[in-house]
Amino acid sequence: MLLAEGATVTLPEPGRRFLCTGEEGQVVVRGPLVASARPGAPAFQVGAFQLRANAEAVATRLREAGLAAQLLARAGGVQAVVAQGEPGERAADLVARLQQLGFEALMPAGGTGGIELLGEDGDMRCSPRFLLHPLDPRPVDTGTMEVRGDLLLLPDGNEVALVNVLPLEEYLRGVVPAEMGPRTFPALEALKAQAVAARTYAVAHLGEYGAVGWDICATTTCQVYQGVGVEHPLSDRAVAETAGLVATWGGRPIDAMYHSTCAGHTEDAAALLPERAAPYLKGVPCRGEELLELGRGGREWLGEGERLVLVAGEVARAVGAAPTAKALAQRLGRGPAGPGVGGLARAFGLAGTRELLHGSGRDAEGAVLELLQLFRLAVPPPSGKLSRQEWELAVALRLAQLAGEVEELEGRVVGEGGAVWFVVQGSDRRLPLGGQATVLERQGGWWREAALGTLSGSPAVLWCVGDACPVLEVTPLAAADARSVWNSWIRELTTAEVAAKLGVSGISNVVVASRGRSGRATQVVVATPAGEIRLPAFQFRLRLGLPDTLFSVMLVERQGQQLLRFVGRGWGHGIGLCQNGAYGLALGGANFEEILKTYYTGIAVEPWSGGRK
Repeated sequence: MLLAEGATVTLPEPGRRFLCTGEEGQVVVRGPLVASARPGAPAFQVGAFQLRANAEAVATRLREAGLAAQLLARAGGVQAVVAQGEPGERAADLVARLQQLGFEALMPAGGTGGIELLGEDGDMRCSPRFLLHPLDPRPVDTGTMEVRGDLLLLPDGNEVALVNVLPLEEYLRGVVPAEMGPRTFPALEALKAQAVAARTYAVAHLGEYGAVGWDICATTTCQVYQGVGVEHPLSDRAVAETAGLVATWGGRPIDAMYHSTCAGHTEDAAALLPERAAPYLKGVPCRGEELLELGRGGREWLGEGERLVLVAGEVARAVGAAPTAKALAQRLGRGPAGPGVGGLARAFGLAGTRELLHGSGRDAEGAVLELLQLFRLAVPPPSGKLSRQEWELAVALRLAQLAGEVEELEGRVVGEGGAVWFVVQGSDRRLPLGGQATVLERQGGWWREAALGTLSGSPAVLWCVGDACPVLEVTPLAAADARSVWNSWIRELTTAEVAAKLGVSGISNVVVASRGRSGRATQVVVATPAGEIRLPAFQFRLRLGLPDTLFSVMLVERQGQQLLRFVGRGWGHGIGLCQNGAYGLALGGANFEEILKTYYTGIAVEPWSGGRK
């Protein structure tokens, strides 16, 4: 795996010991180590032939294209044809030139460059390449991250390539948390899905950069690797519990594309990246099961105060009390309820409210309300929608919460085995939900009693008193990734900025010309003084730095400037596994295999070992 490239590469740890293998054999070297490139010309074998005439024909073709070529005798009378690049040329650039000529099966042939390695002792060693094996068990500091395994130093034009050589499962320990942080996504099944996707991607792309000396890179061009520093027990567990498993289609590892947020629906690879089209990379809704049907429906929207009154009434009925402040306080409190808010507080043993507030100068009612607000149990001020009696009932509910008699539990609703459960946030506590609870739909700061369909895993609040839980509040989700902060975004660029990023003289407008099944733009038309330009939306998005291609665009004028306002959703290419969606599905009870099969159509999940199952 390529970690870094530069004019020099430094391994900074003083006294760090490595077994160094180079052209002259093996020797122990001590850090800090500094490697620099000896510029040379890269070389690749493009073919080997039994007939010399065939080898000479290929060499002639290379020379006609401006490349140096030579024939080398191999065992069995075979003639190998080696193409050599320009001095200082990067190996990847020579590979691209050869591929344009139709040569695909390329083997490194040494070239004329090399590496100069300076160690702690001041001795300079030179070799076409160096392999460094750490003799101490701890990870190696590369200057930007700590890594496990061996390190390979290769010349690449005028630069040094630093390559990490390590087992696949160890590599994944630094990939999974970098791509899907366990602190942001603390759901084991989601991380297991990410581990299988990352392993599959690595296996499917092994050798992609083999011609230049490594298998895969450590950046978003491949998949992000951040070494030992990001390893986490939960993602380590996800890697270990899925060890060796990959997603396959027709018995082969798939091109396991993944991204952050699909905004409710993924896209066909064929629509955005035709070169990566595959039968398993189809656009699908970002949910893995039928919606849960909850509630009975029927009321107008309620504000915060009205919602508390409704809950208080249901709690009162659950404990066999009349739906009044005094009755609720006397049933759940420790003594008789006197008049007013102060009398309610005394029923719950809160006669010393002012002392808790350091002798607040407020009257009894003001002191109680301040105390409730301090403990995040505020009651909105009385309004025309609530009578004084109703408002005091809401205060009594909050006092019962402060006394620990009523719980407002945060969590989520999940469907399992044909039943609906409430899972308390941050714990394994699960409460069965029958049809007795009053179900409230929540939208922002408003609530209503409603019949609703919601995704398993949707956020919810359950009000409980003793063993009774009479009210369930649900924030309904129709997509598993709806929690993502990238579910919506806005970007504004002046037409001059867009023109500069696209490399055109000017722009008067941008129009989405076509969309895929997820609603993502697939083609855009850019109006310029020279005429219209049609661009693939994916290319357009990358040039402008937009989060996704799921956008609409408006031409607006502000302070004399023409602006393009992009109103969009999602983050990433929108193809394959949706990471936020995987997390949402895991919260709803899906296991890692169900998550993978949601986003990769028709795949299997099975062990993989070196090309054989």
